[in-house]
Order: sequence, then structure tokens, then C-alpha cells
Amino acid sequence: MGKGDLKPSKRYPASKKEKKRVAKALSSLFQGLTPENVEHVEFRDGTVMYVVDGTPCIIIVGDRVIPHLKCLLSRRTSITLPLVIVDRGATAAVGRGADLMVPGIRRVEGEFEVGDLVVVVDEEARVPVAVGEALMSSSEILEKLAGERRGKAVRILHRPGDRYWKMAEAL
Repeated sequence: MGKGDLKPSKRYPASKKEKKRVAKALSSLFQGLTPENVEHVEFRDGTVMYVVDGTPCIIIVGDRVIPHLKCLLSRRTSITLPLVIVDRGATAAVGRGADLMVPGIRRVEGEFEVGDLVVVVDEEARVPVAVGEALMSSSEILEKLAGERRGKAVRILHRPGDRYWKMAEAL
């Protein structure tokens, strides 16, 4: 991906229909967030990002809606998605681009199934460090934590420094 791909190709205020769709998506991610100013931003690679009140909040890739980490960081007390709490070693590995393995998980908060979105949170700092897709359900992870402690638990979709992060910085 070249530097030119990080800059938006189109940016404009969202339509009323888009605002409703964004508000619905945000209500499933955050408690009590009602967007006032919503911008639709498109990138050359087809990625669409919605910027809410100046903060990138939603990434649309294909048919997948992914919350942006910058929004999760700014509104972390109101996150409604399930949390996977990890140790510092896992935080470092995820930061380098690795998927989340069971041994790095300390606990889970909330219930989820395979394929659900989860927020990966650093245990010590209590800050979101990634957004991922669960490869195991919350109950499977709990079983693994009590037993063999092996396997890949979460496929990382978004983390600091990745292309979505850089796209947001180019806004």
C-alpha cells in the first residue's frame, strides 16, 4: 500500500440515511453515543470510514463493520462489545501484528461466539489495543484457560499502526 492509498479519495457529510445507519452501528458498539456530525470518507482501496464528531469511529470493509481504535480509545468507558483482557506480552505481540493466542489471555468480559467482534484490552493499562474476530467462543476460551492453554483465540482486524490507523492519521 503506497502513501497515496492512505489519503481519502472522497470526503463529504453523510446523508440522513447514512447517519441513521451509523447511529445504529454505534449503538451496538457504545452505550449512549449519539452522533451529531458524521462524515463519509472513502479511500482508493474501497475502504469506507465514518468520522463522528471529528473522530474516526467506524470502518467498513466489504460487509464488515469494524470499530476504529481511535474511537474506542476516546470512549472506552462506554464500550459494549465483549472484552478480551490480555497480559503485556500479548499486547506487545498484537502490536507487532500477531493474532491473539490463548496463553496471553487473562480473562474475558462478556459472552461471544465464533465470528463475533471483540475488543482486546491491556490488563495493566486497561486500554483497547486491538479489535478482532473471535476464533473461539468465550466459553471455549475459559475452558482453554482452565486446561491446556493452547490455540489461536482472536484474529486481529485492527491495531495501532496498521493501515486503518494510518488512514485515520491521514484525515
